[in-house]
Amino acid sequence: MCRPRSAHWNSNDEFFKFTRGRFIVDEVENFRMREIKFDLNGLARVAADSIGAAQCISIKKYPDGMFNKAFLTTMEDGREVVAKVPHPNSGVPHFTTASEVATMDFATKILDTPAPHVHAWNSQAQSHPVGAEFIIMDKIEGVPLSQVWSTMQLPQRLKVILALTSLQKKWLSVSFPHYGSLYYTGDVHSLAGSHYIKDGMAVTDSEFAIGPATGRDWFDAGRSILDIKRGPYPHNPGKITGIIDWQSCHISPLFNHNPDPAFLYWGGLEPETLDLAPRPALSGLSPEERSEAMRNYTVQNVFIGWRKLMHAKNPELYQAVEFRKTAAYGLIFLAHRMFEYGEAHFLSLLVDLKHTWADLPGVTSDIPFPYEFSETDFDRIKLDSDGAVAGTELVSELKEKMGDLWPDKGFIEHEGYNECKAALDEVKGQIIEQLAESDEEKAEYQRHWPFE
Repeated sequence: MCRPRSAHWNSNDEFFKFTRGRFIVDEVENFRMREIKFDLNGLARVAADSIGAAQCISIKKYPDGMFNKAFLTTMEDGREVVAKVPHPNSGVPHFTTASEVATMDFATKILDTPAPHVHAWNSQAQSHPVGAEFIIMDKIEGVPLSQVWSTMQLPQRLKVILALTSLQKKWLSVSFPHYGSLYYTGDVHSLAGSHYIKDGMAVTDSEFAIGPATGRDWFDAGRSILDIKRGPYPHNPGKITGIIDWQSCHISPLFNHNPDPAFLYWGGLEPETLDLAPRPALSGLSPEERSEAMRNYTVQNVFIGWRKLMHAKNPELYQAVEFRKTAAYGLIFLAHRMFEYGEAHFLSLLVDLKHTWADLPGVTSDIPFPYEFSETDFDRIKLDSDGAVAGTELVSELKEKMGDLWPDKGFIEHEGYNECKAALDEVKGQIIEQLAESDEEKAEYQRHWPFE
């Protein structure tokens, strides 16, 4: 959005509100958590000063993120930098921004990973004239990988996968003595023995320190109120010009991180082996069916190829992938997502673990299973688990039926809002008709229906 040099950007409410779409669930609260008022004129001056420019002549707001607003600021000499301001729901004040800046610096200096260069930043909203936390950083050349991945040829995709494998190897070359998030030493109270190990050597005189975790797992689904401690492409499609959005990165056990890039997700079952899938039989299929079969074949084998590379180049990471398939990992996963999934799945898995306890690595005959269940417990857990499974299956059916109209995390783009609401109302009627056996049950379904 271009403005004259004397622009008063503070007068445009759209800069400060969430304008990307609508929310099907708790819309008023969701909008409130993503609206922030601050001095945008002042932020423009900071952006210009940070790179030695005379003044900012244009500000364009990128589509709202769920946790941040980002603005493309253009100077009178044509240079551009990105100004990023966190929403109120982004995490704990100060720590989220301070950690993001330090993490990008650590990635560049220590891990040889392309990340935006930061020109100026502030993590203390109340003590700065802008009145908000912010980061002023370089605009990374290129376009988001998600926009071009589906159009890239196989050799181009393989170049990106090889580049990511190389980056992961660099990330695995560093380990830490504590869990948490990265900061500069001046921004947190450093823990005793706060250092990192690079290629087997301890680095103790670093400008970086480990402090409170800022990962989304610590704040989403109501956790923020708990009183606890806490890809690119144009000219060379095989080159990663930069990795952006380092907010909420944190240090935790390797198995706690998803080692597979989201753009490789293919929606199928976890492959049991590293053998490539056989070419599909195409005879008798329509042209559309052939195209879809070959697309699935290619996507699946690209994913398996990624895993084969991981197994060969980053075996530690592949061990984490294998561990994520076990019941033990299932318990860890469900334990720290209890707010989202409830207790039923967790307790059911715990009962299953009791029967295979003796087969776990490191478990000897003198180590008893740590929990006791009565027959009443077993019956209750099974009943609750069956209900939870039925609910999960119902949600999966809803997602499949609604397709692109499904409001992921309660959010839908503006153009799909009315159609989404209509589809949800229709689905609600079908569910009540099929499952409710009395007026009381119909009222119960109405009362607990989340999409209002």
